[in-house]
Amino acid sequence: MNKFKMGVRVNVAECYLTDEVNENTDTTPTATVHSEPIDDEELVYIQYENGLIDIVPQDILEIIE
Repeated sequence: MNKFKMGVRVNVAECYLTDEVNENTDTTPTATVHSEPIDDEELVYIQYENGLIDIVPQDILEIIE
């Protein structure tokens, strides 16, 4: 079952936030999920605290409980 539901808060992996190739200059350590992937491979739309939207792999996200 898909664990990423609309509105779920997540932590974004530090390795993604500091990746120079992605040029993630406006990212924040936490975000809100804005899509519900249909399988474990589908990318997830997230919105960072500052409003920036990004499409990221599921394995860099950790649900905040």
